[in-house]
Amino acid sequence: MNSLLDRLLGLKPAQWAGGGTRRLEWLQMPRHDLLLLLLLSAAATAWGVMYLYRREKRNLTLPMRITFSALRLITIGGVVVMLLEPVVVFTKTDQIPSTILVLRDRSDSMTFQDAYANQAFADRLISALGLSGIKELRSSTRQQLIDRVFAGGLVKKLQSNGDRNVVMQDFAGQLASNTAAPATQPAPIDGSSTAIGLAIRQAIAAYRGQPLAGILLITDGQSNAGESPIKVAEYAGGEGVPLVSIAAGTAEGPRNAKIDKIEVSPSVFVRDNNQAHVVIESKGLANSPATLILEKRKDGGPWEQISRQPITLQENGQLQTVPFDFKEERPCALDLRATLADVGPELTTDDNVMSQSVKVIRQKIRVLFVAGSTFPEVEFLRNSLLRDMSVSASTWLQSATQDYQQPGNPPITHLPQTQDELNDYDCVVMYDPDPSAWPPNFPQMLTNFVGKEGGGLVYIAGERETKNLFDRSDDPATQWLSMLPVVVDPGLYQSEVSMKLSAQEAWKLQMPDSGIDPIFQFDADPEKNQRILDNLPGMYWHFPVTRAKAAATVLARNADPRMRNEHGQHVLMATHLFSAGRTFFVAFDSTYRWRYLDEQYFDGFWARVVDRAGRGKQLGGRYPFTLSTDRTSYKPNSQVTLTARFNDPSDRDTGIDALHGEVEAPDSTPIAITLTPTQADPNVFETTFTATKSGTHSVRVWTGAEEAKLVIKAATLDVKVELPNLELERPTADVSTLQAMAKASGGAVFDFSQADEVAGAFKIHKVAQVLEERQEIWHAPLIWCTVLAALFTEWILRKKYQMV
Repeated sequence: MNSLLDRLLGLKPAQWAGGGTRRLEWLQMPRHDLLLLLLLSAAATAWGVMYLYRREKRNLTLPMRITFSALRLITIGGVVVMLLEPVVVFTKTDQIPSTILVLRDRSDSMTFQDAYANQAFADRLISALGLSGIKELRSSTRQQLIDRVFAGGLVKKLQSNGDRNVVMQDFAGQLASNTAAPATQPAPIDGSSTAIGLAIRQAIAAYRGQPLAGILLITDGQSNAGESPIKVAEYAGGEGVPLVSIAAGTAEGPRNAKIDKIEVSPSVFVRDNNQAHVVIESKGLANSPATLILEKRKDGGPWEQISRQPITLQENGQLQTVPFDFKEERPCALDLRATLADVGPELTTDDNVMSQSVKVIRQKIRVLFVAGSTFPEVEFLRNSLLRDMSVSASTWLQSATQDYQQPGNPPITHLPQTQDELNDYDCVVMYDPDPSAWPPNFPQMLTNFVGKEGGGLVYIAGERETKNLFDRSDDPATQWLSMLPVVVDPGLYQSEVSMKLSAQEAWKLQMPDSGIDPIFQFDADPEKNQRILDNLPGMYWHFPVTRAKAAATVLARNADPRMRNEHGQHVLMATHLFSAGRTFFVAFDSTYRWRYLDEQYFDGFWARVVDRAGRGKQLGGRYPFTLSTDRTSYKPNSQVTLTARFNDPSDRDTGIDALHGEVEAPDSTPIAITLTPTQADPNVFETTFTATKSGTHSVRVWTGAEEAKLVIKAATLDVKVELPNLELERPTADVSTLQAMAKASGGAVFDFSQADEVAGAFKIHKVAQVLEERQEIWHAPLIWCTVLAALFTEWILRKKYQMV
């Protein structure tokens, strides 16, 4: 019967409509007052039709008038039916599976490895995930543990025998594209941020209209982008979508301590007091105790412990430096090993040990001694250098004849002609030299030797050439004098009268108030050493200088009360760092007289001078301080603390109250910086500057005036400045946020060990779905045929009764 009616009405029911119900609806059916008006209009139309036929043909019988009226009303009624747009509605109720959306966090924090310091919690995870032990647990990333949870059949449990469909989607800063299954290789995703709230809102919007049993969120709970996850959870609760979470990670987050490096000179001298600095970096272990052990091994032999020191680990990313002293009595290949112990649970102990090789060498300084003319000081100093077993000395007397065989070990036949020849030496000692007899490029070579190669220069003043040299200080050929630690202003020399008065008696050395420099350590006993100093034969002549440079160390002054100026007693000896090199100025040439007291005093003094001047060059030409920062990397616009640490306090000149430098950011103009001594340690200089933009910032630091950067080699350090990685700033699991989201939406929170309980947290299985289809029938064949039949019949009858 329905099939015949469907054909008459032009209906084509869907296949699912079988067994369902159908009903008729009128899309344009007026309501309330309009419906009453329609009924009244229909009644009026029926009366009007009857009345018209009565007026048109009065002789028609009543049955015929009724017939004509009925035919006309059928036609009008068909048109009215079409105008009211009748619709047949097919409905059927069915049970269909609901949907669970699984949102997996793919941000960078999912690549972290947690330390799992809570042993009970760790044991539960090991058992639930089928891991071999704590080592495998700690070496697994959060993402790897999530994959193990899915491999354990989580999807099948969520499907609940076909009652639910499971849809997998990844997210980080936003929702990513669908993935068919947990094992599917995830598409590339920007994991630098996590937006949990945005991902949930996007997921609900994408599946609106579908029956959602809930959302399973697998994340550490840290959301650093987008809207508040708790606000979105309230919205999800209002939509009837519970949020169930599996918390990844631990509340402690990744814990790890590592030895970043061992700062030590690659070459050290025997019998020197040396220092190594162990640099440690830690995260998740702030204020935790640990033990640092330093060991040494000589020539591949057994390890022996140098020191064992308890330490307290610093804040995340902050570097801490622990110093250790060591000393060797003979040359050897030395290995230093630092071990970080007693840290507690951490990601890995592989980075808790680091070794560094050090070469312990004899103090064999290569010296070039150049004398302008012969003098007792020259003869005795040359002989002292030649018989010193710790020195390899070559000498050159400029006033000698061509056939004179210059003594040396090894002997030389000419002054260095090239930079490489000069760079073969560690220290150049000059006594009153005559620059006119030098090779043409020797002054520039000398400047490069000290300023760029870290060589040593010792200048001993004499009565022949020194005054003439300093009188020509504006001459480019004498610019190398600017490397010396003293300033000589024109017109401030001693008069002939004062010179003769001063020369009538020998004057002693006056030690500075800051203390006696190790160069004047003739005996280990301070009292005996002072007696030796008091008894040293004095000097009759000296070359007066105006003052020592600001950053220089004054080693001795003239005790003659007449030999002074506005800067104090005349400076007799001074030294300072020039770039990585060291220069000395000796204003008198009578140290040979000390031999009258004891030859060892003379020899020892010059051995210490040469050693201090030349050791920097022999040890690689590096600055005597090391540069470091308080962190391994920085974010743009963050403060950087730059530290310069003198490894040997004797290398820091007492006059150094600042180190100059500059910082150059990428594609930017260098900015000048000044490092000043810290209150805690005068051998440590610090400053702070702002890392303005991302990229490597180049730091250059040098000793001396700021202008010296043009002619010297600077100590350098690269500082990494990277765009912030929000994932690294909060690597811990935020379970409290996940619990607040669960409470707001009617969900729950689980950890990896409770994966079997997750499916039970979703209460919706199959849901009733009402299927509905609407088909319009205003143009149905039955209606059109009825209207046409009524019109045709009325026309025939009107013909018959002659009404046309």
